[in-house]
Amino acid sequence: MPLSTSTRRFLGTAALLIASQAASAAIVLGNGDSINLGTLMASGSDRTVIINDKMFHFESFASSQMQASSFSVIGFISANPNQYGLYNVGFDLVGPFGDGNPGDGEVHEMNLQYEVSVLPSYYAQGVRLRDARLTFNGSAGADGSYARVDETVIDLDTNTFLGNMSVYDIFGPPPSTRYSQDVDFVDLYGGPGYRAFEVNKDLKFFASTQNDFATASFVRQEFSQVPSPGVGALLAAACAMARRRRS
Repeated sequence: MPLSTSTRRFLGTAALLIASQAASAAIVLGNGDSINLGTLMASGSDRTVIINDKMFHFESFASSQMQASSFSVIGFISANPNQYGLYNVGFDLVGPFGDGNPGDGEVHEMNLQYEVSVLPSYYAQGVRLRDARLTFNGSAGADGSYARVDETVIDLDTNTFLGNMSVYDIFGPPPSTRYSQDVDFVDLYGGPGYRAFEVNKDLKFFASTQNDFATASFVRQEFSQVPSPGVGALLAAACAMARRRRS
């Protein structure tokens, strides 16, 4: 995070202390660390994951064809910060997504609903959610087949709908493909940014014939962030000074 190493350590420690009070059984994941989705969603689990300065609370998983234990949640933190020294933070869902019985005429579907919020200590420092990005590597073959992920994003504090996002590989006809989409809600609606989002994610795979396929192996969700007004200039100045010192 921005500013000095000691400040980063202090904020990180404070964030974990506050988070531990709110969610004593929260699981902390670093970049590339993972937890089995079945374990995360098991009875008695807090269903809460902390990644960098974000808290993810996984509310529900539903699928009649796929098992949560077949998938993993992997922490994602971008390699480089933005101009304010803030990182993109999110997670990858990894596993054998797909139509497990091609040609049966059924869509193989999975739904995941969760909340993402800025940890209280970082929110107090002015960090705000700005946008959401959805990426996957789905693929489908043969007419009528498709692999897709659709999601809805809501401002959790006001229960206001913010937008829909979709990524897909549709064999066609006509063929249509989009592997990544991002929506900047600050640019779209204005305002200082957001404390928390509610996200409902729906994954669908349909292989039209027995010799067909509709699959994916990962779905990435990431969120970029922005400082609240007034804080942004200070963070940008601090980052500029740090860059000058390194040069």
